[in-house]
Amino acid sequence: MIVDGHVHVFFEGSDPEEFFTGCARLAAVIFNKESRETQDPQELLQTFMPVLGDPTADKLIGYMDEAGIDRAVLLPLDFFLGCDEPAVGEKKTITIEEKNRLFTSFVAKHKGRLFSYFGIDPRRKGALELFRKGVEEWGMIGLKLHPTTGFYPHDPVCYPFYQAAQEMGVPVLIHSGTEPAPLKPMYSQPCFIDTVAADFPELKIIIAHCGHGWWEEAIDMATSKPNLYVDFSGWQSQYSGHPDYYYRSLRVALDMLGPWRVIFGTDGSMTNFMVWPKDWVAANREPNSPSGIKFSQEEMEIVLGGAAARLYGWE
Repeated sequence: MIVDGHVHVFFEGSDPEEFFTGCARLAAVIFNKESRETQDPQELLQTFMPVLGDPTADKLIGYMDEAGIDRAVLLPLDFFLGCDEPAVGEKKTITIEEKNRLFTSFVAKHKGRLFSYFGIDPRRKGALELFRKGVEEWGMIGLKLHPTTGFYPHDPVCYPFYQAAQEMGVPVLIHSGTEPAPLKPMYSQPCFIDTVAADFPELKIIIAHCGHGWWEEAIDMATSKPNLYVDFSGWQSQYSGHPDYYYRSLRVALDMLGPWRVIFGTDGSMTNFMVWPKDWVAANREPNSPSGIKFSQEEMEIVLGGAAARLYGWE
């Protein structure tokens, strides 16, 4: 079984305009880093959004089929408080309750293929009750937090959510690492997630993206906290620019943590523009390190699906 343990679905109004603009600014630099040509981010956004938009998750299923991915874990994002959330009616947006409910409709439509976390900013009024409803009534399988909107993972406002997740027996996935403006990655440093793992040792916590540039810190934190996992989603840019930067980081994680706490993910669909999902699966199924870094077939089978299957009870 191959499991995409970290994937997103975007569509018009799904996320703040400021977030999409920030992604376009970053893409303009990445795509032109060799030529140094300038490209209008808004024009780039207008080109990519029709391709990126997936209001039914049908495109995602197509990518999964092409790549041989059996199941995918959806992660709704709540960036609005970190991007100057507009007043009702000012812009075409969606409420966070509507957004999470919509993700459950994707799960129902593609039963057995898609599963969804509940994503919310814990500073929202009524957020805890919504999270409980998401798990207990809507069947969502975990809590997704994105501290880059302006809160630390160990902020007391988050602790009732961790307690609730522990009581309901679901994991928490916390973003760690880089993000485009206006989001602020400093809030997501792995050491702050480690504090949560210390205070909730029975709660399973996933450090998303293995912290990106903080990958060594993320792995170091997880070596002393058995309830910490890492996922290697969203590393396509590093892989495409320098494959062994990715393979070396993955090798260290496997050596330090073992494969059962290392989870594969695409972080799609924006990362599809850098490495297509089927190619990303291939890069992990049959690693081809330029410097000869080795992985066993058993290790990569666990990373590609076995670890997630065990975490979510799908074995």
